[in-house]
Amino acid sequence: MRILLIVFISFLPINLAAQSSGKLRPLSPEELQARTAQTKELTGDSINAAIQVLRTYADSMSRGSSDAVRKAYCALFNPLLLDILKSPISFNHSFDSLKTLSTLKSPDGYVRVYTWFLQSREMGTFEYFGLVQRINPKTKSFGLQGLIEKKYPTDFAEINLFDVDEWYGAVYYDIQERKIDKKTCYFLLGWHGKDRLSNRKVIDVLSFDPWDNAEFGMPVFVGQPDVKIKHRVIFEFAANAIMLMRYDKKMKMLVFDHLSPSSPSLKGNFSQYGPDFTYDGYRFKKGKWIYKKNLDLRN
Repeated sequence: MRILLIVFISFLPINLAAQSSGKLRPLSPEELQARTAQTKELTGDSINAAIQVLRTYADSMSRGSSDAVRKAYCALFNPLLLDILKSPISFNHSFDSLKTLSTLKSPDGYVRVYTWFLQSREMGTFEYFGLVQRINPKTKSFGLQGLIEKKYPTDFAEINLFDVDEWYGAVYYDIQERKIDKKTCYFLLGWHGKDRLSNRKVIDVLSFDPWDNAEFGMPVFVGQPDVKIKHRVIFEFAANAIMLMRYDKKMKMLVFDHLSPSSPSLKGNFSQYGPDFTYDGYRFKKGKWIYKKNLDLRN
């Protein structure tokens, strides 16, 4: 089984850690112990100790006073998290106290997806990181794969299948599961901050090939007028707007705000788009998500 592991650039010495002020200081003995956790057999207690260190790194990664500080602690956060998630014992461990990390487990219990981001203080732009753990349902073997983000135009991203090293980055907040031609597919709902002007919401598809390699995207989204069929769906809207996008259990549909420009003259300028108080959605039928418009969500 081929295992793909994420690679991070660590451009500063790893004997540095962060206080909430964003200043650098030497590692404490506890942090050194957590940083070298991969050399020992992990336990629940050692993972909890490492999570405490990750929380310290994450604070400066998200609130650091400069991009250099934020990147430095991202370069500490990423490999420590990777060290932890290499161990099968981490698959069922709670990471709820690590608020900067989104952790989702699939309904069937075989897949766990971890995503997080780094925002530039100066530019307001975002970088995304991800890791996928999977227990093969047939062999029960454990695997870890890293996700490497690539930046793509929306029209290209919506009609292409991507490997783990060309992932359309997002922080996922929900996971749904469906069978398509006897293959288990995981539908991921995510948030993708773009810059200071606009944000995005994403519906993506995670599946695995016969060699257990993760793949993203599948031509299953049908019915929107601009393109006949999509591998993933991407919505862009004003950074100061809030877009609803969720799975409605009662309706058994993916539902979301319909987005419109604030003025007809601004059509195509997505930094001026926002909810117009109507709702659309996708209903799953015969292996496809079929687009439906003008939904009534009042009940």
